[in-house]
Amino acid sequence: MDLDEAVGELYGAGLGDFVAVRTRLAKEAGGDLGREVKALRKPTVTAWLLNLLARRSPELLAEIGELGERMRSAQGEGDAAALRGARPERDALVRRVVAATREIAKGEERALSASGEDEVAATVVAALADETSQAALASGMLVRALSYSGFGEVDLADAVAARARLRVLPGGAARTGRDEPGGATQDESTKDEPSYEPPEPPEAAELRETELRLQTVEAEVDLTTSQLAEAEEALARAREGVAQVRERLRTQSTERERLTTEATRLRRACARADRRQ
Repeated sequence: MDLDEAVGELYGAGLGDFVAVRTRLAKEAGGDLGREVKALRKPTVTAWLLNLLARRSPELLAEIGELGERMRSAQGEGDAAALRGARPERDALVRRVVAATREIAKGEERALSASGEDEVAATVVAALADETSQAALASGMLVRALSYSGFGEVDLADAVAARARLRVLPGGAARTGRDEPGGATQDESTKDEPSYEPPEPPEAAELRETELRLQTVEAEVDLTTSQLAEAEEALARAREGVAQVRERLRTQSTERERLTTEATRLRRACARADRRQ
């Protein structure tokens, strides 16, 4: 057993079994590897569900990788029209990932709260914006959800188990392990020839960052709007239920009054009959 195998088993296990599985794996590994396994941190509920998503829905992770690559390319080229054109696809993908994560939570008899849904959406936005965050999500080793402020790189500090083993491959895939096939790390096996590129105006970088931040905020607004619509629908159903209950109460109250009147009439009739006897 190596660390990759231990991490794969541990972060794919049930959240309630995490400590027991970690203890067992650390004991089986022993030595330095056992200590590395013992130091692996328990994920939050949202991170755990996202790790399960990475294992169970690779097609969604592939879509995130493909769309993220296109959006980052458009951002790098300053193609605002392409970024705007990708917005509906991005919003739909975020909603699908949230829905898929919610279904996984149901299957695991867990509830994904509204704040948990926000964390899932924020993680997808971060993965679309940042290649390393995309690799972190695809690795299935998240310890916490990710978020992107709209400027600079995503903060991955304490976000991924065994961070040093995370590799970003061409196409946005993730790989864990210190060595790539052939015995060399990716960084060692690919050496770019030095080239000169003229510096871009600072305004261009600022524009790209502003546009991406705007997209992040728009995605959060869209998700919140969707949640509000769902809450309003639930409230409307609850109000309708209350109205139905009130109507039943009125009907039952009317029937009770009728039966009370009928019982009084019958008691009086019985009393008169007794007096005549």
